[in-house]
Amino acid sequence: MSDVTFTRPEYSGALNRWKLVRDVCSGSETIKAAKETYLPRPNAQDESEQNKARYNAYLQRAVFYNATGRTKHSLTGAVFRTWPTLTVPGALEYVAQDVDGQGVSIYQQSQSVIGNLLEVGRHGLLVDYPQVDGQAVSVADQQSGRVRATISSYTAESIINWKTRKVGGQQLLSLVVLKEEVDSDTEDGFGIDKVVQYRVLRLSEAGIYTQEVWVQGKTVSTLDAPAFTPLNSLGQPWRVIPFQFLGSENNDTSIDDAPLYDMAVVNVGHYRNSADYEDAAYLMGQPQVYMAGLNEQWVKMLEDKGIYFGSRAILPLPANGTAGILQAQANTMIKEAMDGKETQMVALGARLIERGSATKTATQAASDSAAEHSVLSLVVSNVSEGYMQCLAWAAEFVGAAGELVYKLNQDFTQITLDATILAGLFAAVQGGKLPESDFWQYLRDRGVINPEKTDDMIRDELEVSSTGLDLDGGDDDGDGSATG
Repeated sequence: MSDVTFTRPEYSGALNRWKLVRDVCSGSETIKAAKETYLPRPNAQDESEQNKARYNAYLQRAVFYNATGRTKHSLTGAVFRTWPTLTVPGALEYVAQDVDGQGVSIYQQSQSVIGNLLEVGRHGLLVDYPQVDGQAVSVADQQSGRVRATISSYTAESIINWKTRKVGGQQLLSLVVLKEEVDSDTEDGFGIDKVVQYRVLRLSEAGIYTQEVWVQGKTVSTLDAPAFTPLNSLGQPWRVIPFQFLGSENNDTSIDDAPLYDMAVVNVGHYRNSADYEDAAYLMGQPQVYMAGLNEQWVKMLEDKGIYFGSRAILPLPANGTAGILQAQANTMIKEAMDGKETQMVALGARLIERGSATKTATQAASDSAAEHSVLSLVVSNVSEGYMQCLAWAAEFVGAAGELVYKLNQDFTQITLDATILAGLFAAVQGGKLPESDFWQYLRDRGVINPEKTDDMIRDELEVSSTGLDLDGGDDDGDGSATG
């Protein structure tokens, strides 16, 4: 009997690694909530209430320094420091504002995808199509927004099963099972229950792509049909499953390494060192008063009257009695261990952006040396290529022809705008020594001009605008409408 909940062995083997990185990137609250998963209990065999209370204090004093999460956000920010280049036919312009049918733009979605790939090294994109009752999609349907291709994002954890088979000379996806969690209204209409369902994408033996949705072992389908068959703009069924795997190394179905995993492991070790350090500082860092030369009478008297210690208090002592303060000498071993791990995390983070730390695919290596490629650059290249394929599928659905480009920034160095160089380049343009298109590209690369503006668009703006070029596509005259 078939089981739609079946998970591939390599998927099950990767879950623990993915969870570790996800938890670490989530921060202190998630890590501390996991308690002994990341911070073992001292004297674990002691089940007394006293030991449990000690562990809770031990846990509370520990400090989690989220270097991994900060590194992920910094690397994602480096990618989107320069805005991506998006070029699509008019029928797909909506992706700039709503790529998934839920109001998320392609820019926002790709930011999330980059973050997911840095965490676990795997992600998926599904190009989905509404059912059109076997009819070709009309222009009116497209313009009204009733019928649109969407690109939905799926985390690594939701892609539980997949298969491929050879069709002709090409290896094609024949099965993808996606685990989804959807909201279900409660009887009172206010509360929300979570329902798990499984979206099954199949390529039949006849080469027809279909979708099924399974809930608790029962197939749920549109119009009581056994399966939903998405159609293209000509009303024809699809001959491929429009699902794009994305990886940290390549975009095939294999599970790639999680770029931030090594850093996350060191980050957890640093957290454990911190717990020991803070515990030792609490227990040994407080001064301990001692007295010597007291007989039982003096001990009882001091206990009855109490002991006050400080510059304004008189401390009576018998003849030859002494008092003093014991304070532990500094023990730097734990602190040195923490400092060493911080250095390791800095090195691991730098490695992700360092050139020469990753190997390109044959296609990616065609333009320049593979030795000049970083892990982050490879991730970005894979995402750009994946979205290009998804946009091509979306264009095929709506019957749109034209140039398709979605390119993310791969120059992660901080770019500054040098006024002297800028003036020199401008003079070169005026003197006929430099093409104006190269000057405009220089400004695009530095974020001065919107990278989506073509040379013709810039030229048109300069011809009609009396105030010069609208660099960011905003409102030139303050009346709420963009000029040019």
